[in-house]
Amino acid sequence: MNSEHTDLLERVIDQYIGSTDFNGLPVHPLVDTDSSVIPIVIDLVEAGYIDVVRSDGHPNPYIKAFPAEPIDIQVSKIKTHGLEGCLYPSNKVLLVRYVDEDQVGPYTLELKFGAPQLDFRTFDLRLLEWYRNDPRFYYEVDDIHGTIHQRPGSEGPDGRVLQDDLEYFQFGFSYNKDLDRAVAAFLRYLHDLPTEQQIHLAQYQLDGDFQLHPDFYRTQIIGDFPERVSIYDAFLEEKHIINDMCAKIGKPHLFRTQNTAYQRPQGFGILIRPTRKEYRDFSMLLDQLLSDDLNRDFFKGDIPIVETLTREDGSTINQSIGTITLLETWLHKYFTPQDKTLLDTLFTNIRFVRSARQKPAHKVDDNHFDQQYVKDQRELINKAFNAVRDIRMIFENNPKVRGYEIPDWLREGHVWTY
Repeated sequence: MNSEHTDLLERVIDQYIGSTDFNGLPVHPLVDTDSSVIPIVIDLVEAGYIDVVRSDGHPNPYIKAFPAEPIDIQVSKIKTHGLEGCLYPSNKVLLVRYVDEDQVGPYTLELKFGAPQLDFRTFDLRLLEWYRNDPRFYYEVDDIHGTIHQRPGSEGPDGRVLQDDLEYFQFGFSYNKDLDRAVAAFLRYLHDLPTEQQIHLAQYQLDGDFQLHPDFYRTQIIGDFPERVSIYDAFLEEKHIINDMCAKIGKPHLFRTQNTAYQRPQGFGILIRPTRKEYRDFSMLLDQLLSDDLNRDFFKGDIPIVETLTREDGSTINQSIGTITLLETWLHKYFTPQDKTLLDTLFTNIRFVRSARQKPAHKVDDNHFDQQYVKDQRELINKAFNAVRDIRMIFENNPKVRGYEIPDWLREGHVWTY
């Protein structure tokens, strides 16, 4: 290379490494002062030393969000549309220049070697477990993406953050072909973590072919609104709508709790560690939110809520009727579906959830680890959601709630079931 080529290449490298966010060198000042720079850029691109990143692939050319386009396409666009965007040193150049670099975190190093900032890495879900269980952190997740950040006042005596130096971490989820779930994080956000924390996270990194959750991709890559809502939030919203319908009918709420979408009880979400204990805890919570949450006051005056039992000695005792039986009796009395299997399916689903809760209650065994629990949980929440959805659809037949506006995403079934 002659001096002009070398000088421009060094400016591109210095800009990329010297900036705090691995930014590219803007081309407009170069072209405005010397249009002869364009042939030099083309030479460097064709030699594989630099890349031209425009705003037609990502709106911000000042970061290398995605892999650079093939060399022939870069050159063709320069010749057709002129020189636009920013210049970046190629991975080949950076690997030679910083081959002995070992003073930064592994994900910062990947960016230093020219990796795209929106490349993602996948991690075992166990990575999240410690932060979820530690009250010194806010742990917020909606099964599509989440954040972890330290609670104010939990700093150490010297004012530092906790021992692993984690102040804020943004992540999402990804899946392989078997729908095994993993944590996903962009290199850009991993780079923001302290070196020690990057090293800690690297211990949980997974290999294999993982794809980002579709809505994590939509919101973070495309910048669009989510396409669907998590089934856990949809379940809670269905219950909220049912209670609202009860009020319009003039009856007490069918469910005692008042959670709505995005207001989840603690622990109501995907399994972080697929163990028997986590699955047990979830199945118990789900049943508490379904059959245990049924409000006995709703049935008063419509059907008996207690039954009289006779003891062996001839004496009698009043015993409360179970909430599932109450709902079943009430629906059979006041609702006659065209499809006779509707109520059978509804209560099969409710009792499936109850059974999942009861099974471990009578057995003591070790805390077994098995990915099957992820699939079991998926089946469980789907049956619970189908049950409350069917109840809501039944209540819609009441003349007092006809015309009730169900959110479009719920009416049209825009719900993520995994």
